[in-house]
Amino acid sequence: MEMERNYNALLDMVKQLSTEDQSALADQIMHMLAETGRKEATLCSSLVENVRPEKPDCPHCAAKATLGFVVKRGLCKGSQRYFCKACGRYFVPTTNTAFARSRKPADTWRKFIGLTIAGKGLHVCASECGIAYQTAFTWRHKVLNAFSVNQKSTCMTGSVEVDEMLIPVSYKGNHIKGKFNEKRIRTHGYDNCLPRPSYRRGTDNKPKSPTERACVFCMIEDGNKTFYASVPGVGFMNETMLERTISRHIEKSSALVLADNYRTTRKYLEDNGYRYMILASNTSDNPNEHKPEVRGGYHIQHVNAMHRHIRQFLARYCGVSTKYLENYVALFVWLKSFALQAQKHKMNKISVARAAEPDCYVSRRDILARPAVPGGVLAA
Repeated sequence: MEMERNYNALLDMVKQLSTEDQSALADQIMHMLAETGRKEATLCSSLVENVRPEKPDCPHCAAKATLGFVVKRGLCKGSQRYFCKACGRYFVPTTNTAFARSRKPADTWRKFIGLTIAGKGLHVCASECGIAYQTAFTWRHKVLNAFSVNQKSTCMTGSVEVDEMLIPVSYKGNHIKGKFNEKRIRTHGYDNCLPRPSYRRGTDNKPKSPTERACVFCMIEDGNKTFYASVPGVGFMNETMLERTISRHIEKSSALVLADNYRTTRKYLEDNGYRYMILASNTSDNPNEHKPEVRGGYHIQHVNAMHRHIRQFLARYCGVSTKYLENYVALFVWLKSFALQAQKHKMNKISVARAAEPDCYVSRRDILARPAVPGGVLAA
């Protein structure tokens, strides 16, 4: 009631003004609304400025701002613009982040990231955030790409359990509708024709060979200290796939690798000088019982449990295309890594901070141009 009385009193005061004063007041109000709109449009850069309030380093050549290479140089659509003296290029706070080239306000991005880490579908994200479905799809993979890039710096030095799991290859969203071997159409640099006859419902949809299954390689350090998972290729692990995972993320001099008796992995560890221990995945003669080997407190039960959790996590999305499987596995690792370190209400803040890092930008064209299966190997 008091708000209504104040409004009526203010309206009476405006009516008592002359026509010229009313016109000037209207112009002033319109100017204030325009300024508010411009501030809302630049809020996206505030996501980065909240994480890195100091002058940023150059995202193009990594020149240090503390050494005087980066200087302020005007504004760009309301955001502070910087100039790098080392490479001669301009940039803004959101350059090379997940928010680059976005015109949406920060609140929309925060809400979208919160819905993403909560496991909501794209239709829900688009509806809640007031954006188009295709925009929600692009945003999701921009955010997931930030989590995937985060794994590149993972380095394990303790006892590391390693093992792989196979998931059937899915060409969902990667081919035109029609019959097998129809005319192929190339868009965004990739071939979107289904490379094999489509499966029918029932027993026909089971993979016929390992090359029709994507390999998800998982590693866990010291129980639940550090997690890593990626999709290095299709089929069982080979030397090339082990080079992409073990050699890049396990410290050879200090780590102890715990693996099952898969011959290729055992031979790779032996040939490259790793300290390792081979543990049987099942020591029971009973076909209905699973009893993994435990030796001196070492086992591979944690990584086997991780496989089960990944399958349960992917089932929530009702079929993840192999083309984007790497991103969803990275999301699982991201949530798993911070489940013990942060409460749910803090996960959104941590995720926004990761997406604001200047190393995770990916364009929609790059997202669509990814190969149907990792490594560009098509199923036979």
